[in-house]
Amino acid sequence: MKKNLGSVPFLNSKPLTYLFDKGSYPGYKTEFMYPSNLLDSLLSEKTFLSLISIADHFSDKRIQSLDQYCISAIGKVDSVILVASSNINKLQKVYLDPRSKSANILFKIIQEDFVKNKVEYDFLRPNIANSYESNTGQIIIGDLALKYVSQKPSSLKIYDLSEIWFKETSLPFTFATFNYYKEKPGTDEVKLLDDSYNEGIKNVDTMIKDFMLKYESKVDLKLVETYLKERIVYELSKEHLEGINLFNKLSEKFAKWEKRSFNNIL
Repeated sequence: MKKNLGSVPFLNSKPLTYLFDKGSYPGYKTEFMYPSNLLDSLLSEKTFLSLISIADHFSDKRIQSLDQYCISAIGKVDSVILVASSNINKLQKVYLDPRSKSANILFKIIQEDFVKNKVEYDFLRPNIANSYESNTGQIIIGDLALKYVSQKPSSLKIYDLSEIWFKETSLPFTFATFNYYKEKPGTDEVKLLDDSYNEGIKNVDTMIKDFMLKYESKVDLKLVETYLKERIVYELSKEHLEGINLFNKLSEKFAKWEKRSFNNIL
């Protein structure tokens, strides 16, 4: 029986899971899920390792993160955004993206701690065809966010949440890391991740070409190239850990975390 690696169905994960996605490892395969479903897949042991959102990492003390890889950004990211019918400080209602706990909490920190403006929250599945009433916005993540940024709807303002976080904190924002439950992957399995990432980085142009074919030119090529080659950061640093733990601290009033810090290491 093959072991499943949990990942997200977004372009930003492809360099990390490249060889798993291609079926290059006979005993392993990639299982794609939205971020909101990956924690459950790990705890139910449907996956041996999953690319868990940083919010889900903090929400369960039973899971631990590897310290090698992440999906993060140092400033603008383009794939975690607020689309709004008014300026961010005039918002009255915001629809959260049910696919991502981390993005939703990041927005609450920005809106209530940085912008100092409380709003009403609800959930709505994002769609490029959605329309928004006055002083209303929506959080959107992933490839659909790239589509919004490419098309720049004239009736909407677009705010990059990672960019705002960096301007306020001077720290990277880490969206996800590889987490495990019960049994830590062995040296051989970590080596598979290393090889997959190293090979994935060499094949970024192929990933971009496939992505553009999928979206039939509805996403700007230059934006996608910049996104995958410059915006997304895949390796954890000391500054990443500082940013992760600051997110933990600032988000305490929005979520009851089980972990005191990243991997419970103060």
